[in-house]
Amino acid sequence: MNSTTESRSHGVKQGMVSCKATWKALLGMSFTHFPLILPGVHPLVAPLVMFRLKRRGFSNCRVEVSGSGLVVYADR
Repeated sequence: MNSTTESRSHGVKQGMVSCKATWKALLGMSFTHFPLILPGVHPLVAPLVMFRLKRRGFSNCRVEVSGSGLVVYADR
């Protein structure tokens, strides 16, 4: 196993984004508790997360990019 493959398999631990985590956040996001931590999610997904929150009636929405992914804040 070379170093590139090893870094991809441990990407979430090293602060890299994961395609699987990004798709999971987009398709199966639960809005039960906040702040919601989405590890390994790509920062470009933040506007889509905000759109889904607003469409579901949340207000005071904010998405912050952290070293390990996204942190989502919202109120009902």
